[in-house]
Amino acid sequence: MTRLRGLLHLVMAASLWPLPALGGTAGSAAARAATSAPAHALSMTSALAPPSTTAATAAPVPTPAAAPAPAAPAASSLPTSTASSPAATSDPWSVLSRVRRSLVEAGPTGAAFTQTYIPAGFASGEKETGRLALALPDCLRWDYSNPYPKGFLLCGEVVHAWNPEDRTGRRYRVDRKNEPGLDLLLLGVDDLKSRYTATARTAPGGAVEIALSPRGKVAELADAQFAVDPATQRLVEVSYHDREGNLTRFQISDYQALPHQGQFSPPADIRWEDQR
Repeated sequence: MTRLRGLLHLVMAASLWPLPALGGTAGSAAARAATSAPAHALSMTSALAPPSTTAATAAPVPTPAAAPAPAAPAASSLPTSTASSPAATSDPWSVLSRVRRSLVEAGPTGAAFTQTYIPAGFASGEKETGRLALALPDCLRWDYSNPYPKGFLLCGEVVHAWNPEDRTGRRYRVDRKNEPGLDLLLLGVDDLKSRYTATARTAPGGAVEIALSPRGKVAELADAQFAVDPATQRLVEVSYHDREGNLTRFQISDYQALPHQGQFSPPADIRWEDQR
């Protein structure tokens, strides 16, 4: 579980996920790159993959830490867009279904992200930036650039995590359906309904905010919130609390189409070490 801790948080992540490490962004560049990961995408793109998925040849993602339940996620600053109708906004699962369908139909897609990690009891925290890539339903990739370069790739049931400066990476195999947090990214809406309750509201700027709470106790995840731009059917923000009350937030922008080749294969110049 520890090895997944970071990835899940970006990824959720995500993620589009996302969801990066709940443990924060402190530490050496090498340690951070090898052990923390995006989330959450979501993390960043939760609930975006179609009900059935086919295993690919790349990688999955890390998971969060457990502790006391935190307060509900704070309202986020979201871009202005045309708000959806009250009827459309009232059903969070319909909103997520439309976003997921739109992303699948779009094919490989990239975006910029800013990840903020705020420890419990603090009003501000550290930020990291980079780009994410997704090819739903199978693959999610995070490339961090500042302040420390590191990369994470989830395809099928394999996760690759690497630090470009070390030229050494770790490869893991995970059960994407049963890893807490990864289910948000990779399961279909019907499966998610059995695991989470959801509510939706239209924020002042027009974005649709969706709040998810686990129906049962999920060790790593206390709550999650997504913000969707109804005009583009894209996630613009993903945030979540771990059980210790730490908040991870991803702000996503600059979506663009990606080439179909190369984005979802692990770097060829990295030496991979298999982890069990």
